[in-house]
Amino acid sequence: MDPLTAAHHRNASRSSRPRSSTRGPLDALDDPLSASTLPTSPTKDKSMAPNTFTGASFHELDPLAPDDLPETLGKDLSFLLRHNVFHTLSHLDIPPPLRSEFLILNPGEPLSSSLAILEKLLSEGRFLVAAHFSASILTSSLISSTDIRLIFSLFYTRLACLELSGNTVFASQESKTLEDLSSAFYYIDVGPARADNDNDLEHEHAHEHEPRHIVPWPLRVLAVRLQSIGFGDSRRGIGGLYEIGIEVRREIMRKGISETERDVWKQRLADLGISSINALIEMGDFDAARRSLGNLRVPGPEAELTKLRKALLLLRVGDLDAASQVFGDANETKEAALLKPLISMSDGRYSDAVAEWRALGDDRTRTDGALVAQNLAVCLLYTGQLDEVFTTGVLVWLAQLILSLQARQLLEAQFSANHSFGSLVFNLSTIYELCSDNAGYLKGQLAETIAKQPVTGQTNLDRPNSDLKL
Repeated sequence: MDPLTAAHHRNASRSSRPRSSTRGPLDALDDPLSASTLPTSPTKDKSMAPNTFTGASFHELDPLAPDDLPETLGKDLSFLLRHNVFHTLSHLDIPPPLRSEFLILNPGEPLSSSLAILEKLLSEGRFLVAAHFSASILTSSLISSTDIRLIFSLFYTRLACLELSGNTVFASQESKTLEDLSSAFYYIDVGPARADNDNDLEHEHAHEHEPRHIVPWPLRVLAVRLQSIGFGDSRRGIGGLYEIGIEVRREIMRKGISETERDVWKQRLADLGISSINALIEMGDFDAARRSLGNLRVPGPEAELTKLRKALLLLRVGDLDAASQVFGDANETKEAALLKPLISMSDGRYSDAVAEWRALGDDRTRTDGALVAQNLAVCLLYTGQLDEVFTTGVLVWLAQLILSLQARQLLEAQFSANHSFGSLVFNLSTIYELCSDNAGYLKGQLAETIAKQPVTGQTNLDRPNSDLKL
């Protein structure tokens, strides 16, 4: 028997799914957290110069992970370092102008140099190459099977990059290697080991019997979704989110926790609520998603971005009235201004949406001009006619052609301004198919245009053929 299988034992105190007869941890109305303000989670500065990449970020994936983990912890992660865990990747599905050669480890190169290269690939948005390189590091002799923090960080990088590069199926299969993340194998008691004086002893005594999870939080949340895909069980994802939600609430109420740490756990609980609703939408259970969204309570005053997320979810489930009431009378914010034309589009009033998007496009203070222009172009396509004078079939076709050309000019202008996010690429490729018999050539030219754009690190440079409808 594989020693890994023998090491994984289910904790008796953890259920595999939330009990249907009780209120869930993500939608409790009597939330003890409502008295304080929800902060934004800490972020790291990504605007670093090329010569400042050191690879140190791979040791800091989770700021709340148990620190100073001893080498004698007894957790051997060699099962994540096998070559057969990782799929072979190919760039044949990427347009030639956008292809980047896979990197290989240089013999004798130190681990810090390899991590710095990987960090640079991520900052540039070369996710497919980064996925390949992270697997190369994991399967090399540079990694010790007991270096828990680094192994989990690289494994998370591998899975996240696979998903970002359009290889979610590979990521879901590889995530199954982690097996049951709620098993006792992934928990340790860090209390006694961290007590160095009397104050520490008193502080740790309060929670020395509460085990701490050794897997970084981002990897745990990502693995819930990927494993539900890999096992073909969408309900597994909902149950997994509720299960870690119970643990989050326990961490928030843990005695001796600092306010900074408690604030981060509050943010994580709020994100889990949104993630559970997203999972219900992916399952196609829109009624449950609407009910969960109505019961969702965010501690403290809601940020404008949080309100916009709620409004978009309501639009996705088809509740236009509730979406229009999310911001109330506060329609002067930039987030609220986006909602009005989106509601018009959802209601099929594309002529109204065109006027509303044009009004937003005239606001030079906005920083989302590319997004506004893209939605305006889509509405122009759906409008279908220029004026009531177009009554015959030929004139209607001519009106549609003119509108398509207007949409094309709008979107091509965004690429000239060095914008190239996924939906923008897909929509312009669609317009090429509508406007020209030589769409394949135009899409190839579009790929070359994208390849010449400056690297910002905000988009995936290893864009697959499907993005350009090739």
